[in-house]
Amino acid sequence: MHTNKNTSIQDPVTSGQTIPWASFYDTLVNILSFGKARQLRTEISAKAPYKKGDILLDVGCGTGDQALLAEDMVGDEGRVYGSDAASKMINVARQKAQRSNKQVNFDVDVIENLSHADETFDVVMNSLVMHHLPGDLKRQGIKEFYRVLKTGGSVYIVDMEPDGKGSIIQRFSGLMIHLHGGQKRLRNNVQQLIPLLEDVGFQHIKIGRINRQFAYITAIK
Repeated sequence: MHTNKNTSIQDPVTSGQTIPWASFYDTLVNILSFGKARQLRTEISAKAPYKKGDILLDVGCGTGDQALLAEDMVGDEGRVYGSDAASKMINVARQKAQRSNKQVNFDVDVIENLSHADETFDVVMNSLVMHHLPGDLKRQGIKEFYRVLKTGGSVYIVDMEPDGKGSIIQRFSGLMIHLHGGQKRLRNNVQQLIPLLEDVGFQHIKIGRINRQFAYITAIK
């Protein structure tokens, strides 16, 4: 397992939307989750299909919190890799890994052309990313997930999909999320991934909710 180094890195060319303001990203997630960003990460991890000993890739890892949390789950027997198209995100993630003494490999990479070999990972996960991507890039990204997964491996995608229910505060949180991602784009946001997963060969597709604001989808290669 290689060691992350805080070297100067350039953003690769991608047609997807990247987030250059890495220093504010964690603050934004905390605002959208009403101060419960850590709880949200824990809830996402609790629904994830990874287990001790798994080799995991977090695509679109942002500042690395979800991948760092996953390292605790896979243990010393497993390995965790994180990738993001925004170099500033990766720089922050590497700093977090160094401070917390976590052995997570963070690299700049693009969802439509992952640098990993075929059949490398037990689990590929992707959280709070798909709403940033145009349809053709979602399709290509899911093809890449399928390619780098081992046979029998799992994909786990989490994204915004407010249900419009709950308390006034929960509904307001849902409204803020819609304003962040766009009303039409987030309507049935996760459910719309079903045909894309089916088209590339994923099976045993299941959908569930993280909470009232976020949903997830899993499938098996």
